[in-house]
Amino acid sequence: MIIITGASSGIGQELASLFSKEKDVILISRRDPCLPFAKWIKCDLQDKLQISNLIKTLKGYKKNIELIIHCAGVMKSCSSSSLNIEHCIESFMVNTIAPLTITSALTKEIAKCKGKVIVISSIASKLDIPGEAIYSSTKAALDKGFELLSSDLSRLGGTFIKIHPCMIDTPMTSSLTLDQKNYMHNKRSTRNQPTAKELAEYIFKIKNQPNYITGSSIYFGGIRK
Repeated sequence: MIIITGASSGIGQELASLFSKEKDVILISRRDPCLPFAKWIKCDLQDKLQISNLIKTLKGYKKNIELIIHCAGVMKSCSSSSLNIEHCIESFMVNTIAPLTITSALTKEIAKCKGKVIVISSIASKLDIPGEAIYSSTKAALDKGFELLSSDLSRLGGTFIKIHPCMIDTPMTSSLTLDQKNYMHNKRSTRNQPTAKELAEYIFKIKNQPNYITGSSIYFGGIRK
């Protein structure tokens, strides 16, 4: 079974299109991705009850999990002098708590077939992007949490990989200011800006890599700190 969150937009949508014809693909998002060969589960990852119900549903299939790709994300830009509590809670739920708790809850199903879990982090976890205290914090917390899951659970046979994309044009990043985008572009160490489709194609290729790569952090597009 293959699970992709955030499947109706951006990187998740590109991945859903690539994986949709694979066997037993489950797409998770708030909106229907409208891919006929995959099963869609509607879930708002800002809601802890919906996350709990999602986990129960996934475990109820009683199938081994070959791959989970956590793509769902939100980006709530605001001044560092006026952080919004609700935006903080929503962002941490989607960007950090959901991927960590879902992965943890499905440990047995992942271990049984030595499956892989790939989480989409961001170079934002390593940078000081103006106006992105919330987003960068959620990704930094995700990084540490996922590193610990990898350290604790890889011995069971699972593989855990973090991918840190550079600035990629998606609906989520469309609301960034030109200054924010230029800041992130200037922190990319490669000349060309990759697309969401190129990142999805890269992830599709690494899904068959051996579990020796567990714990890896991949900077897609590179990073200049």
